[in-house]
Amino acid sequence: RMTISSVRVAAERLRAVGARPTPVLRSDWVDATAGCACYLKAEHLQRTGSFKYRGATNAVAGLDAASAALGVVCHSSGNHGAALAAAAAERGVPCCVVVPRTTPGAKIDNMRRYGARVVLCEPTQSARSETAAAEAAAMGG
Repeated sequence: RMTISSVRVAAERLRAVGARPTPVLRSDWVDATAGCACYLKAEHLQRTGSFKYRGATNAVAGLDAASAALGVVCHSSGNHGAALAAAAAERGVPCCVVVPRTTPGAKIDNMRRYGARVVLCEPTQSARSETAAAEAAAMGG
């Protein structure tokens, strides 16, 4: 359950690891085109280039020592995998990202650059879930 207290805890975790504050931008052209005031959160300026870094960092930072030692696993075809790999590397936690074999090489390279062990699978939801579960079990989770 999300509470203001859990939001404050997450914000403190993010501050503690140096997550970048990202600006809120405005554009007269966007406002005029949309017919209302629009506020654009510049999450592309966050480490790894997306808002996914915040959630992954909060999740990894919230692990107890025993769980962190086992490592983290996710399935992703891009931004979440890179974010989890970066968050895990910052804490010194092993990270495995399961990706569909059809994932562009640049995205796979990016996940590896942040320290992920990348495992390819078939491009179906069931293959992704089953492969991630098998990897988690192999890591002791």
